[in-house]
Amino acid sequence: MSNRGKRYLMKKTYRGIRQNISTKKLLKDELWMDSLSEGGDPLWAMAYPARYAVGMANLGFQYICTYLKELGVAVERFFDDIEGDRSLEEGRPVGNFPIITFSVVYEPDVKKMLNMLNRWGVSPLWKDRAEKREPIIGVGGSLSVINPLIFSHIADFVVLGDGEEVIPYLVKTVRGFSETGDRNEFWEFIAEHPSIFVPPLHLDMLRRGETLERKKSFCLDLSKAKGHALWVSPHTVFPDTLLIETQRGCFRGCPYCTIPSCFGRPRFRQLKEVIDDIRKASKLGIRRLGVIAPESGDYPWIKEVLKEIRDARLEVSFASLRIDNISDLLLETLVEGGQRQITIAPETGDQYFRVCCGKNFTNEHILDTLQKAQKIGLRKVKMYFMLGLPNEEDKHILETAKLIMEVKKNTGMNVVASVGLFIPKPQTPWANMGFSHSTYKNKVSLLKSAIAGLKGSEIRVQSAREAKEEYRITWANADDTLDYFYSDVAPNRNKTVEQLKNLGF
Repeated sequence: MSNRGKRYLMKKTYRGIRQNISTKKLLKDELWMDSLSEGGDPLWAMAYPARYAVGMANLGFQYICTYLKELGVAVERFFDDIEGDRSLEEGRPVGNFPIITFSVVYEPDVKKMLNMLNRWGVSPLWKDRAEKREPIIGVGGSLSVINPLIFSHIADFVVLGDGEEVIPYLVKTVRGFSETGDRNEFWEFIAEHPSIFVPPLHLDMLRRGETLERKKSFCLDLSKAKGHALWVSPHTVFPDTLLIETQRGCFRGCPYCTIPSCFGRPRFRQLKEVIDDIRKASKLGIRRLGVIAPESGDYPWIKEVLKEIRDARLEVSFASLRIDNISDLLLETLVEGGQRQITIAPETGDQYFRVCCGKNFTNEHILDTLQKAQKIGLRKVKMYFMLGLPNEEDKHILETAKLIMEVKKNTGMNVVASVGLFIPKPQTPWANMGFSHSTYKNKVSLLKSAIAGLKGSEIRVQSAREAKEEYRITWANADDTLDYFYSDVAPNRNKTVEQLKNLGF
């Protein structure tokens, strides 16, 4: 029996029962959307610092695997919950790979990445790996676009932006390193690309205050993007669902949000490409679609897409929906596909605060839309709120409680309120706003007490510890060593802003 048949992934079922799923079964259950060769050169470990179920629901991670395979690279996947230090595909030890790249999306994943490296016996610092001749480590993903300085002491290189414009050059350079083994030469060659940050060469320059003139890579023509996931699996957080991209970037300009500030101007896939993906899914017997976009309702041809989904009798979910973009057609499409829940993000129950957040719609608009949703057949609403917004007072929190109660009273829907602490992020208009960690617990208590006893409602709260860790990691800079991620030291936000500017952001 092969190594992969002996290894397991721990999966938690909906009933809370933990069961073993062999890696052999994971591979067998994956449906390939495109025929791509396996094997190739060089060996390349593609790692996601979370569970298989989460990593395989990330379209960016799947894109990179696809692009590498198309270029003839022997890419194999690693996840946080697969036993041992071996790849999913062939059961190879991670030490056999000359390069390991991580897709890092969220701040807590940084520590998971470090834990994976330690578990594998791979040095987390690029300086130590160079001395020991251990694998090259690269990083990409959303977090590397928001603040690549986080990886200044960890990564040999950080990709700054979309992979479509960088991957071919990266593969060419890695192939050269595989032949020569000259790490210094690899660093020099890879640094020639303006959208790659190379800490071994750039770290000291940043510390001296020098300007690097790095720039983000944006795929402006989304016909160059794959557009859909390579694999569909029953073992992800979106089981048996084909992920389809319609848009990147956003024009909304919400001051707390990193998407308009960090990820480029809005660009859209052509309607024909999206329709072709939907029809291909239907032909292959896939019954569920997940539409990936910063705001699905902003897609210029959303009506045509919804009509195609309805005609094919497919179930659909959307990554993001603004209340002022939700049409009757969209609600009907959700219900006809079997959906019974809708998710929105009012951010706050206070109208003035919501406008300040970039969301110019009223509580009445929210109630009207949800009443329509209930009449059509949706039975549950999940609403995202933030506490600790700039200049927030108790009365604003009570307005959020009032909105939750009004939604329940006027719609009869089951209400889930997901509450998090406002965390100022680098590069956003609200980057210099305060972080109210010390008063967060009191704010949560006020909100909970205001809706206590409201039947058919649930409140889910981000922990204060998680919020503080996210804040600290998101503001790390090139002066912060590995110890910073395990300490309680406050971030130097001014230093981070200065170094990001010198980097070219």
